[in-house]
Formats: sequence, structure tokens, C-alpha cells
Amino acid sequence: FRDLGGYRTGDGNEVKWGTIFRSDTLSSLSDGDMETVCGLGVSAAFDLRYGEERRLEPSRFLGHAQVEVLEMGLDERPSSGTTLDSYENIPDLAATARAYMMEGYRDYPFLYAPAYREMIRRLTAGDKVVVHCTAGKDRAGTAAAMMLTVLGVPRDTVFEDYLLTNQYWDRAGRARPGMDADTIKNIFSAHEEYLHAAFASIEGRCGTIEDYFRDFLELDAPALAAFRAACLA
Repeated sequence: FRDLGGYRTGDGNEVKWGTIFRSDTLSSLSDGDMETVCGLGVSAAFDLRYGEERRLEPSRFLGHAQVEVLEMGLDERPSSGTTLDSYENIPDLAATARAYMMEGYRDYPFLYAPAYREMIRRLTAGDKVVVHCTAGKDRAGTAAAMMLTVLGVPRDTVFEDYLLTNQYWDRAGRARPGMDADTIKNIFSAHEEYLHAAFASIEGRCGTIEDYFRDFLELDAPALAAFRAACLA
């Protein structure tokens, strides 16, 4: 659970502290954890997990008086049957895992554009939000990267934030017994090439990141200015 505040933008502003947070799953929070999140003023939790993940590990904030859970993940996985279980008995497991991750990152900016739009709308209105998935590094990591990019944070800094997952995330036993080290690394670590794939996909499909903001996030100049005014100091 991390605060995206403090990062400098290209024009010298700074992302406000205590406004945008990113996290892994919110299903195992203690009562004290929930009090901490509420004390930060969070009013919306954007859950980007797939339907089966939400059912297996429900958010502790479902039905909460302060924190609204917005289940904006896909109901079904984009590639039917592609789960950790389906990796068993594949000869080159590490390469298969890497290819699956790369495919996901190429798709995330477009699959989750509705979630990004709603995040921007809520933040512009003054809400404090947390975005999460299961691990907090891929779907949530891409969402965090998009928020920082829209706010004007340089791409090098965006990547630095993304890679902090490797320092702070506790895998919490999610790696399957018997997985080889390369497969574990490809699935359970943040890799520069993964996030590069997301930006390359945006630029290949839209031309520029600004065109992506306009065409997929529906951000015209006034909306962009309002979002930045709400989230920058």
C-alpha cells in the first residue's frame, strides 16, 4: 500500500501526498489496517481484479460506510483458462509466463480505460482513491503509471515507481510449489519490459500518449487541467 505523492512533474509541480494510493488486494486487511486506510481519507477503492478473484478474496471494504468499492476489473479473464494452474506441464514454462505477461500489459491500457476515466473523474471531484488488483503490480501498476503520466510525471520516474514493487511487495506465498526460479521471476516481479510494452502498445495504436488521453480517457484540455489542478501542488 503506497502513496503516489511527492513525484515531480516535468513542469516543476508535485503530485499531492495523500490523494492517490496503490495497493495489492484489500481482502486480508486487519481492522487496524482498515482504520488506517479510513484515516487517510480514502473514499473509493478501485478493484481491478477479475471476477473469480473478487469472489475468492472479497474486499474487506464491500458495504463499508466510508470506502466505496468500485469493481472495475473484467468479469472474465481476457484469455480464457489462462491461470497459474494452466501453466502446469508446459515445457518452457518461464517463456510462456513471460509471453502471457507481455500480452497482458499490451492490453491493459485499453481494457481498463473505463476504470482510469472514473479514477480521474473521482480525483478531479476531490475524492482520495486507492487502486489495486491482486498483487498490486500489473493491473494496478499500469493504472498508477497512467495516472502519473497524465499528471505530467516524466516516464523515467513513472518506471521508478513501478519497479518499487520489487522492493516492497510481499508475495505472500502466491508462488506455486515446484515453480522454477525463472517462472517465478517472470510472474511475480515487475519488469521494465512489461511496462514498456504497455506504452509501446499505446503509441502503436494511438500515435501519441496525448492522443490516448483524448481518445480513450476522454480528456480534453479543460478536463486535463482540472485533473491536474486537483492532484498537483
